[in-house]
Amino acid sequence: MALSPLNSDSPRQDHLPYLTGQEQFVVGPGEVLQVLLVDPQPQLARLSKVSLERSGRISIQIAATGHEALTLLKSGSFDAIVSDYDMPDMNGIDLHRALQKNGIKIPFILFTVPIDSKPILDAIDEHADFYLNRDAPPEKVYIDLSQKIWQAVELYRTRNRLELYSKHLEDLVEQRTRELREIQRFAVIGELATMIGHDMRNPLQVITNMHYILGRKVSSMPAEDSAILKKHGIPEIFSRIGSETQYLNKIVSDLQDYAREVNLKLVSIDPGAFLTDLLGSITLPEHVQVITEFQSGIQVPVDPVLLRRVMENLLINAIQAMDQGGMLTLKTVKEHDIITISVSDTGTGIVQAAQARIFEPLFTTKSKGTGFGLPVSKRLIEAHGGNIVLKETSPAGTIFEVTLPAQPFGMIEEEK
Repeated sequence: MALSPLNSDSPRQDHLPYLTGQEQFVVGPGEVLQVLLVDPQPQLARLSKVSLERSGRISIQIAATGHEALTLLKSGSFDAIVSDYDMPDMNGIDLHRALQKNGIKIPFILFTVPIDSKPILDAIDEHADFYLNRDAPPEKVYIDLSQKIWQAVELYRTRNRLELYSKHLEDLVEQRTRELREIQRFAVIGELATMIGHDMRNPLQVITNMHYILGRKVSSMPAEDSAILKKHGIPEIFSRIGSETQYLNKIVSDLQDYAREVNLKLVSIDPGAFLTDLLGSITLPEHVQVITEFQSGIQVPVDPVLLRRVMENLLINAIQAMDQGGMLTLKTVKEHDIITISVSDTGTGIVQAAQARIFEPLFTTKSKGTGFGLPVSKRLIEAHGGNIVLKETSPAGTIFEVTLPAQPFGMIEEEK
């Protein structure tokens, strides 16, 4: 005996099928089943309706033809269908096929008098839920039919629950598998970052020291020697080496910060004063205007070194987004023991496809970038018990928000 699969419009199909209370019953206590009876003979249809409704547990609606039944089923909600085989416009099995084609997959009971074996064979071939011969004493026929209706509905709902539960388990396994793959992926990235950061740090430090020493030598050269260097463009090359060395140093720092454990050394700071000092250390293009809106009297416990890394990254990103000029706005506000620092720009925004991935390591939309800046920033802020989010982005600009708890998230070392 085959039961129809779960209808795509069935209720609760997107919820976990762990049921309590009355929902533990496949057919609830006191529930009245809604049944469509398809019978072209009015007298027999009325007899069937009266007989089946006598128990008070079944409610019958009558259709005289297959097309009328289809119309009612498309517009109404029924728990089962009881159909005669012979109808003026189609036979019962054709009706069953039409229901399947229209996605109406509820229990179907063929209730007829077999003149030959064809209805029985058709019912078996088309996987009708039950076949019932009504050529018997009415009392017995309708008792049997009532039982078959209830049995069909119970089996149908049980199958639906099993399919729903199976689907939930499949989704759960798939979700856990994805999470495990992500954990493994990030672990590999962390190990790789540790190795690369360690191996690059020593030669990078040598390059940085040599650049500094060479700079001192060049600055102490006689004017005529300096003029020769300038004639050949050496100062510009030397400056480019310095900026690229600083960028490489940032890459190494990002790699190490992503991989290493975050140990906070908290002090209480005024975030407005902190950002003002930070702005003074960043070279701002002439075409970028800065607006600050700092709430006074705010104190927040942070690790200043780590917060500086985060805010430098956000400021640089904002400035780079406004290569044609624009407005950089910094705000601080305290509300309900939460300190919010927002960085807004009037750049071109972040494309829709990238918005969900900007905090993923190694993902970047820049032609020159490692994809570690924002993931590292998020990790450092979360270590403070806070969060960093992309608050808003559009072709008119982007807003990032950093939220931090106003109360210490760890041991606090008071600033003197």
